[in-house]
Amino acid sequence: MLALLFHGKGSSPEKINWLTRPFREMGFRVEAPRIIEVADGVAAGSRIIEDEGDGVIVGGHSMGGSVALILAAKYPSKVKCSVVVAAPVDRVLQLKWLERGGEGSVRRALYNDIVSRLTMREVEETSPIRYISGNYPPVIYIRGSADDIVPIDHLELLRRKSSELGFRLIELTIEGMGHTPRSQHVRVIEDFIKDNVKRCIGS
Repeated sequence: MLALLFHGKGSSPEKINWLTRPFREMGFRVEAPRIIEVADGVAAGSRIIEDEGDGVIVGGHSMGGSVALILAAKYPSKVKCSVVVAAPVDRVLQLKWLERGGEGSVRRALYNDIVSRLTMREVEETSPIRYISGNYPPVIYIRGSADDIVPIDHLELLRRKSSELGFRLIELTIEGMGHTPRSQHVRVIEDFIKDNVKRCIGS
């Protein structure tokens, strides 16, 4: 089975070994396209999924997680599970949060970059919450308690959608982890993914 995994903004496939490795160790065939924005990630992912005969796991970190959540909504019969880490679920909400970052902060730099390249309509159209509906596949959502880039509001949105629509949501909050996992967090993430992806596929 294919695991289709996406890196975050300004990152690369090589920098998400902590995400691709558990899937390789479970015997998945892994593809990790290089992307620039959510829209081109969804386009690239759509081409791959449409050419794939079997079921697919989608996943990603941060912006890449948003890509995965949209692909799960677009292909609910093919996507068996999405595995996302620190993923924005509502990009409009996320943009407002980033805007409140102080001058010179990473949050404000991300905000300035997004508004320089995307219209508000483009932000709305690449927001996963817009597409999550009935028959949505299970979601594994991992976040750090110290993430100051993507706040807990996004997980809370998924919780409400899960309750409303009945799809399975499996959560892990790692105490002290920020937006990007550090070496001390990697084993916890890998073990959690291995345990819960098997359950998603089997359900």
